[in-house]
Amino acid sequence: MADNGIVTLRASRQTITRDGRAVDFEYPRIQLSTNDEPMEKRNKDSKHILILGGGVSALTVAWILLDSGYRVTLVAEQWAWTKDFGKSRITSQIAGALWEYPPGGCGLTEIVSAGKGWSTLEHYQEWALQSYEFYKNYAEIQNSHERRGRSFGLNITQLHQFFFEPIELKRDTGRDPNANDSHAIKLQGIEEAVDDHRMHGYKRYRTTEDLEREFKDFSFSRDYRGGFKCGYTHDAPIINTDKAMAYLMALVKCKGANFETREIKGNLRDQGKSLLEIFDANAVVNATGLGAKALLGDEDVYPVRGAILRVDNTRNGQFNHLNDAYLVPAQKDNNGAPTGVVFIVPRNDDILYVGSIIQPHNDQANLEPGSPEVRVMWDRAGEFMPSLRHAEFVHHYPFAQGLRPFTKKNVKVRADTRAGFPLVHNYGHGGSGWTLGFGTARCAVYILKALLEEDYGEADEKWNQKAEKINEKIYGKED
Repeated sequence: MADNGIVTLRASRQTITRDGRAVDFEYPRIQLSTNDEPMEKRNKDSKHILILGGGVSALTVAWILLDSGYRVTLVAEQWAWTKDFGKSRITSQIAGALWEYPPGGCGLTEIVSAGKGWSTLEHYQEWALQSYEFYKNYAEIQNSHERRGRSFGLNITQLHQFFFEPIELKRDTGRDPNANDSHAIKLQGIEEAVDDHRMHGYKRYRTTEDLEREFKDFSFSRDYRGGFKCGYTHDAPIINTDKAMAYLMALVKCKGANFETREIKGNLRDQGKSLLEIFDANAVVNATGLGAKALLGDEDVYPVRGAILRVDNTRNGQFNHLNDAYLVPAQKDNNGAPTGVVFIVPRNDDILYVGSIIQPHNDQANLEPGSPEVRVMWDRAGEFMPSLRHAEFVHHYPFAQGLRPFTKKNVKVRADTRAGFPLVHNYGHGGSGWTLGFGTARCAVYILKALLEEDYGEADEKWNQKAEKINEKIYGKED
């Protein structure tokens, strides 16, 4: 619930399956204040947390900690740039920032089977639903600055997804969905979340005829209209990332966070104790995204290049203004050929995002609006929605590209078991930073508080043993 600038996230139970049995873990209730003052005032005994990183994963952790009475210092080499468009954006700003129930539909399998002891699809889904709860409750704040998410750049609209093949669910057929059918697994999870009142605005279209009735006034191309066999709709948060990043930075600064612009070089585990001494801090949170590869020697980390086109959505010209988001996830068409993603998302600043490009292990920011893959992306969107061909690009900033931070073992929100000091990781969100962000931040803060319940001084092994126990509680025993 949201009241007087306070956003409450209720206690949430995470149920996962380990060795064929269900195990529960509960996230305690938390409250976040949109007011300048922290909810809990700091005192001489307040612990000081050093957060490495300047993106959404770092800032959300900072917000939760500050409202819990901690002192916070954020250290990053680069920060969000929001004054104009003359400087490149960081990854958290370039993101499409459309909330999606996991697994996302952008064409790359974000969530792999990483083995015991690592985050799973069930963790992703719980984190996403916690973030959904945050956005929904934030949008209900009634004071003049925050009304309907205005300050945060939040817009909750409807997301429509379309598929070339029917999606069969257990509740339809009595059979479990195919383990390899990510769309069926996803839809089943959405319907369960709707039943639990954790998602809203849901409609399902089971046939081509259902779609044609629902979207009879919409200008799909003839090929797409006849090709889709099913689809569904639900309410989905969309974030204007420039506005949200500026808001988060200003908010945590007002609440007392310190900012320091510097590059941390070398292995974090080797120099962590020195950093704690330099900053007079009690623990480190690593939210460096792709930077974790060098900072930790983590060979699991890899970039996935993406790009979007920015379209004028102000009702000027022949293009009809869009309020809803449209997604055709990667799948196979009626001829069995793999399809590219159609991603059409209205920002709440009269700009439409059109994407998406998915290029793993490519760290070159050398795409241009005329690059072949960008032209294919635009043509594919135009084939889906012919009226886009009449749209104009945003003249001052028509195109953006960035690198999504993936890891081979899924998002890493965990205590470090080798550092010998309190170190918590929160990185590897792939293309889902804004979808997972408040859930993973909440988990990272839970881990941090559990680590700091006892002070082991210089006893490296004690810190490592405590870290193992905390990780095991959330993810199970590591292979």
